[in-house]
Amino acid sequence: MRRCLAVAALALVASATAASVSAQTIAPRDIWPQATAAAREGDLELATRKKAEMLAAGRTFGIRTFPVYATAAAAIASEAEKDNAKLAQWAEKTAAELDPKSPSVTFSNADRAARRQAWDRAVPLSFQGMARVWGEYRTSLLGRADSLLVAAAALVITAIVFAIALVFRYGRSAAHDFRETLSTRFRGGSVSVLAFALLFLPIFLWLGPLWLIFYWFAIFFGYATKVERAAILVLLILSALLPIVVDATAHRIAGANSPVIVAAVSSADQAYQPDALRRLQELVAVVPDDPMLQVLMGNLQAFEGADDVAAVNYRRAIELRPRYAGAHVNLGNLLFQNNEFQAAITEYEKAEQADPKLAAAYYNHSVAAGETYKFDLQAQMLDKARAADRGFVERTTRNPPPQKIVMYKPPIEEAWNVSEDVSKRPAARALFGNYSSFDPLRSALNPITIGALTGLILALLLYALRRKNGFANACIKCGRTFCYRCKSARESTTYCTQCIHIYLKRDGVSLDTKRQKLEEVSEHQSAITLRNRLFATILPGSAQLLEGRTIVGVLGMFLFALFVILAIFVGRLAPALGPVANAAQLIVRVSAIVLAVIFWFTLSLPVYRRRSAA
Repeated sequence: MRRCLAVAALALVASATAASVSAQTIAPRDIWPQATAAAREGDLELATRKKAEMLAAGRTFGIRTFPVYATAAAAIASEAEKDNAKLAQWAEKTAAELDPKSPSVTFSNADRAARRQAWDRAVPLSFQGMARVWGEYRTSLLGRADSLLVAAAALVITAIVFAIALVFRYGRSAAHDFRETLSTRFRGGSVSVLAFALLFLPIFLWLGPLWLIFYWFAIFFGYATKVERAAILVLLILSALLPIVVDATAHRIAGANSPVIVAAVSSADQAYQPDALRRLQELVAVVPDDPMLQVLMGNLQAFEGADDVAAVNYRRAIELRPRYAGAHVNLGNLLFQNNEFQAAITEYEKAEQADPKLAAAYYNHSVAAGETYKFDLQAQMLDKARAADRGFVERTTRNPPPQKIVMYKPPIEEAWNVSEDVSKRPAARALFGNYSSFDPLRSALNPITIGALTGLILALLLYALRRKNGFANACIKCGRTFCYRCKSARESTTYCTQCIHIYLKRDGVSLDTKRQKLEEVSEHQSAITLRNRLFATILPGSAQLLEGRTIVGVLGMFLFALFVILAIFVGRLAPALGPVANAAQLIVRVSAIVLAVIFWFTLSLPVYRRRSAA
């Protein structure tokens, strides 16, 4: 009996001590200005103590990193590099401690090394920063979005060049078919004029230039080879999807800065974002009935050390959604922090009943059971946690949380759904303006998607209607066009009648006719060679498209355009994010230019070496 009373007394003392410490602990937002002020005044000892105090407070509140303060410390190091070496050294060390894996801090260190011409250090740091860009949710999201925009621009250029190549390859054949069709209703020189005009019909209908590209894909689909037809279909489908994908990407870029997503990312990464709580409080004031927002509010309040306020938010979430397992887990965590282990276990049990697959509830239950010396129950709960999510238990064991127990963090995808719902509420729009939203059906109603789908349908329809009669062709020697009306179907489909007699049959043809034909062939082949070289000089890969080497041409054109666009837009697009990544941007720009030059030589020089086929 006395032993029980002693244990109870110790528990009360520990609870009171914890409450006292929590009440006396200052929030990180109040400590950091003191540390920076002391550092700028030259009192680095006091600054170090304040930094240690903030890190200790962060461990108490379950905070792992301070990304905003780490970026600020890196900026101080850059400013003080020339005038105050000690301050710069303190700031650099502080930035590494506040957020060891911050890409912005790594880029800042690389820039400082580059300014000292220490490229042996700047280059590895730049690549390390690029790798870390993909390790954080927000920078990874923006990096993927920017990379997608670069690829989309390269795809558009490739589609345009491919369509122009089809005009050069099959324009005369299509014009021949148009003349044959129009000749049944019109007479005289107007037939040729109308046939040429039909090649550019969207221009005369006052449609945009992209409609002309889709129109060319449609009318030249039947004349193209099998590989070219496949490329046309792929480019039309990608063109139709491109505006929808870009719209969704823009929505993600804008939505990444919304209060809901910022709070969800801060909670998921256990990263202290000083402004996240204020922005979420403003939102919850006009949207008080969403349980996930209440849980996020509770998590951010816990980061500030306001456990009482956080408990109110968790209980409010449970009122809105009685079987909200995550809210029960976090409420149990607050009780655990106050050494109310039995009450915490009760909340964990409620979470287990609400969501039997939530591994965090079983894991925290096992920790609380261990604190109450129920080791059999502890082992049992840990086995259930492994059964629910073995990977979660292994990650948590490998990288244990600062507070022993694990905080429930609402999934970021669920936060996106809530953000979509918030964007439709008039109260939120009145306070914050127009939230970013994305509707696939509405996004699909754009001229490019409609034009691409129309071109796809028109291509298949024209091919099905005219396949029986066949398509006109052009002689590979002299370039003259012919169709089934012009020559026998039993003769070669790649030579005109005159070239068949001269080059294949080699029968009796007058010397004058033969001389004229040879001159015509020579002029045609020389023009083709000059055209291909000109295109290869300006746009590597386009000559291969003109020659019919479709796969090489499309891939080469796409990659060359990709590297050129990347070299132009690096710094505003992936992979080097942010205005401070000067060294990384320079490395990416130089690398992109070098690769573009390599592709130019690889694709263009063989075209220069080719002789005319005359």
